[in-house]
Amino acid sequence: MKNIFLNSLFGLSFLIICSCSTEVETPKLACTQPDFTVNKTVEKVYELSANTAKQYLYDDVIEAYVVSSDEGGNFFKTISLQTKKTEKNPAIGFSVPIDASNTYIDYRLGNKVYVKLKNQFTDLYYGGLRIGSLYVSNAGDPTIGRISQNEYKNVLNASCTIIEEDLLVESISVEEALNDSKLNTLIELNDVEFTESALGRHYFEESNNVGGSTNWNLRDKTGNQIIFRTSAYAKFADHFVPEGSGKVRGILTKFGTDYQLMVRFESDIEMNGKRNTPFFAEDFQSVKNNVNFALPGWSNIVEKAAKLWKSMVYAGNGYAEFNTTSTTAAENVAWLVSPKINLTGYKNAVLSFRSAQHDLKIDSPLNTLEIYVSTNFDGSSVAKAKWTKLEAKVPNLSTPAREFISSGGIDLSAYSGNINIAFKYIGSGKDKTLNGAFMVDDIKIFGEK
Repeated sequence: MKNIFLNSLFGLSFLIICSCSTEVETPKLACTQPDFTVNKTVEKVYELSANTAKQYLYDDVIEAYVVSSDEGGNFFKTISLQTKKTEKNPAIGFSVPIDASNTYIDYRLGNKVYVKLKNQFTDLYYGGLRIGSLYVSNAGDPTIGRISQNEYKNVLNASCTIIEEDLLVESISVEEALNDSKLNTLIELNDVEFTESALGRHYFEESNNVGGSTNWNLRDKTGNQIIFRTSAYAKFADHFVPEGSGKVRGILTKFGTDYQLMVRFESDIEMNGKRNTPFFAEDFQSVKNNVNFALPGWSNIVEKAAKLWKSMVYAGNGYAEFNTTSTTAAENVAWLVSPKINLTGYKNAVLSFRSAQHDLKIDSPLNTLEIYVSTNFDGSSVAKAKWTKLEAKVPNLSTPAREFISSGGIDLSAYSGNINIAFKYIGSGKDKTLNGAFMVDDIKIFGEK
């Protein structure tokens, strides 16, 4: 009897010891989000939308991936989503304004989301698709408003699928980014830097407050620029703008005619490289307003009629301008020629500048801006020099008035020694269809030592 009791006690102790040493498995959390049947493409919704808000009446569902986040504070009560790019179809983006904060908790970057369209409203806001509720402005105009806090989760249904954002981001140039087809998509710009006016400044500064945000500019080597916009509520708003060059990842947005890049976090900005310093640069910031252009080394020469190039200052920005609107000459031809520029010691030299127009009536070779290079200009006579025309992008009638565009990179690698760059204006004051104005700014030449 004693042995039976001891054996039973031993067995019970062994059971207790074994039970204590066994690890209890942690239950696996399974995603319970429902899947929906997608029966419409974002592209089709885009085609069906217009500048005026329009209600979507059909029980359709689209799918897209989250690419913005309000976690960093730079985005406020809006989510940007886009499709995944394929070999045949580019990514298409859209934004959804919602009346809720901290949405990054439920809608993570790369999260596939099903959007139920029925009874929502769509429009094209400066070219970009929006999906949301109806809002009527004080003027009585219907527009897109925020989906209510009680409704947005019924419209935006997060799935269990999350993909790496590297599968969504598109690496493009600044020039390629200036396109409505890229709106609300995740892009990455390489080999860019902040322009000089931003250096030593904070991402957000009250002295440069534009609607609760600060606009600085990013620039590439060929002079293309895009606005970099930072909200006062961004967690990095009080940090200093980096001085180097590198890459920036963010969402492309637009207001009016201005394309704007907005990052989600400061980590979207990687600028560890050296600045791209031109060996020749002229930004015309030292010129006087509305006088005949005169800077040391520059030549302002009339070929036909009597009007010269003028220097202008607008909103703190200096530039050169030729304007025929106040003349009566049948033909105006005037040259603005740079100082001697020494290319010795530089390889693969590239010229860039920015130009704009205003008051053009038609596109015509009889009213245009041309760019030339010479190796034997004597500083006074354009007729005695040999000039070679350079291919450059210049504004035309379709370019918004006073909006500076980049020339693109102009190859000067075939030249060595001293050169002069010339801007030649051709127009008419008498024929009002052939007048207007062209503006030139930010001339730069880069090269490799």
